[in-house]
Amino acid sequence: MAGKLGRGTQISGLILFWCVISGAGAEKDGGTLLSVSHYDREILQSKKQLDAVHSELEKGRKKLKELQQEEGTYLSQLEQLEKNIAASHSYLALLDTKIDTVERHIGQLSDSLDEAGKLLAARQKVMSRRLRQAYMQGQVHPLLSLFRVRSPLDAVNRVRYMEELNRYDRTLVEQIESTRREIDEKKQLQQFERERLGGLRTAKVDEQGILVSEEKQRKKTLGEVRQKKEAFEAMVKELEASQKELADMIKLLEKQRQKARAGTTRGSIATFEKRKGSLPWPVDGPVITKFGKVVHPQYQTVILNNGIDIGADKGEEVRSIAAGTVIHTGWMRGLGKMVIIDHVGGYLSIYAHLEEINVSLNDKIAADAVVGTVGETGSLGGSKLHFEIRKSSVALNPTEWLEKK
Repeated sequence: MAGKLGRGTQISGLILFWCVISGAGAEKDGGTLLSVSHYDREILQSKKQLDAVHSELEKGRKKLKELQQEEGTYLSQLEQLEKNIAASHSYLALLDTKIDTVERHIGQLSDSLDEAGKLLAARQKVMSRRLRQAYMQGQVHPLLSLFRVRSPLDAVNRVRYMEELNRYDRTLVEQIESTRREIDEKKQLQQFERERLGGLRTAKVDEQGILVSEEKQRKKTLGEVRQKKEAFEAMVKELEASQKELADMIKLLEKQRQKARAGTTRGSIATFEKRKGSLPWPVDGPVITKFGKVVHPQYQTVILNNGIDIGADKGEEVRSIAAGTVIHTGWMRGLGKMVIIDHVGGYLSIYAHLEEINVSLNDKIAADAVVGTVGETGSLGGSKLHFEIRKSSVALNPTEWLEKK
């Protein structure tokens, strides 16, 4: 009776063990350990973006060095510096995202290591109990135990019991070894992730240093243009060249849009023209540079302004004066980040010195739609909006078209 009770206790223990092990395994597969791969995918995706931006940064900085070796390329240098600064901010933002992902990955690995450690302790506890039971009851060779049987059925039961017990012991040992291997692998992976995190943080510090240097260099270049006559005159020549580039680009865009405008009715053209003097301002602020010829007070140099400059704080929303189609977004020397919108009848509106561009090429936008934010890209005088209205390639005075303040 005692023997039967002992065997029953051991078999009950075996069943309980498998319930504990299978429950713990299910929790591991459906919980923290399995979700680690999600972070691996995040890291791989962000790496592609990071590499692409870093590659553009290297190209931009190489181009800047080439420009600095040339004479009288102040506007081009400023444009490249601003592009580099913008790319640097994007690169740092991606680095922050990747650092956050790796930190979460390390935290996830720490959680999975805690779970694996608890699972190992539980299995080792079961093994310790099993060894203690074997020692207390005495381990009898399976063949010797067959001589003590009272019937053939008892012999079959004893053989089955010994096989099940041996299988139980072997499985328990394998489970313990598997858990130990899993812990070792995750510790190695955690160390690798910590090293990667260190590399990312170093890259961030290095990039922040370069960014500060480029921002100082931009201020220095602006100072030279404002204070040195020869630098200012060289800048004026570049500005005239950039205005010609803009005019040429508008002519090219005009040709590309002619087919699209073929179906435009005279009535829709008249609708825009009838709004002359009542179009909304793209941003609130004073006109700090008027349309037409502008004479520099110190150097008496004449600059032709094809639009107006509106003073506004950096980050303020810039809105479209009428419905239309976005036909250009990008950088231009002397104008910085710029958006051109095609309205009916060949009328164009131009928004420049933007900090951010909120529209994309070929977007159909409504009147008063936000096209970007005020910035100082390409500007020699701080944050402002350079705004133009053109009929094809002919520059019009915007103050005659905008509503009176």
